[in-house]
Amino acid sequence: MRIRGAREHAMAEGSTLAAVAARAGVSIASASRALNGGIASTATIARVQQAADDLGYRPNLMARGLQSGRTGQVAMLVPDAANPVYARMMSALQSELDAHGIRLLMQQVPAEPVDAIDALSAGLVDGAVVVALRVTDALVRAVRRAAVPVVVLGLVEAAGIDSVRADSRSGMALLVEHLASRGAHRVGLVVGPTDTTPGRTRLDGFVAACRAQGVDAGLVEVAEDFTHAAARPAARALLARGVPDAIVAANDAMALATLRECATLGLRVPHDLLLAGLDDTEPAELSVPSLTSVDLGAHERARIAARTLLARIDGAGPSGATAVAPRLVVRESTTEETA
Repeated sequence: MRIRGAREHAMAEGSTLAAVAARAGVSIASASRALNGGIASTATIARVQQAADDLGYRPNLMARGLQSGRTGQVAMLVPDAANPVYARMMSALQSELDAHGIRLLMQQVPAEPVDAIDALSAGLVDGAVVVALRVTDALVRAVRRAAVPVVVLGLVEAAGIDSVRADSRSGMALLVEHLASRGAHRVGLVVGPTDTTPGRTRLDGFVAACRAQGVDAGLVEVAEDFTHAAARPAARALLARGVPDAIVAANDAMALATLRECATLGLRVPHDLLLAGLDDTEPAELSVPSLTSVDLGAHERARIAARTLLARIDGAGPSGATAVAPRLVVRESTTEETA
């Protein structure tokens, strides 16, 4: 005869909401709120979730949805699922949503995800966080007519749209000021497509920062996209026009591609030229030399987006735009004087 373990016994005999509440030492109403994303303290949510796990309790999602009119699911639409910045954002979003018992669904979409936003259904998700590389009038209209609340991670200048953005312009100012302080007088830029919001804002910020510092910003190369592979030929073309005192890349992947191209040409960073990127991803810390970068607050932006979306799902308002301040992270790639 097979003897059941305590967990199996609990699942067979006591895996009800009342049993979870009793085990957690709270009322049934409190247990329900904690498991269904309602208002409850962090300690209560943790205690109830632990009790539910111990008892093998799994709420009936269909019944929950019928009762509340909600699905308990939120979508995240991103243009590149392999991008480490978006992975960091997804992790932060998931952490915020987990505390409310909400599941995160991720979908890779085009740079201008109008069709994906139009496809959002109140019967499938309760809301969405959208990373948009191109914020067009068509995208703004799609967000406004969406069947569920939408928060855009990016620069949105239209009124009535919830958005959270990086302050790339200030990030560029920090980088160029730092490079100028290290003796750089001629600085190049490797950037992605300038018809995208990140490309345009980083190029504009770079030019403005160079002007403010009295730095020559004449060397600019635009890559086909923001990837390592696309940055290699762009960096090669820039260096063929002359080796500047420093190069800024629009993100860390592009900066590391530039570092690789410098090595191919026999140029030493930071001895022959300085190099910096943006986003402060993990590879920036692990490269040789380690890469100076700007932390654009990906984790914080996602956290704010999640809390904003949850507020909108609960009917709170009004909408608004938030910018997260950047932080300069100085590493080995800019800590020597140029040759």
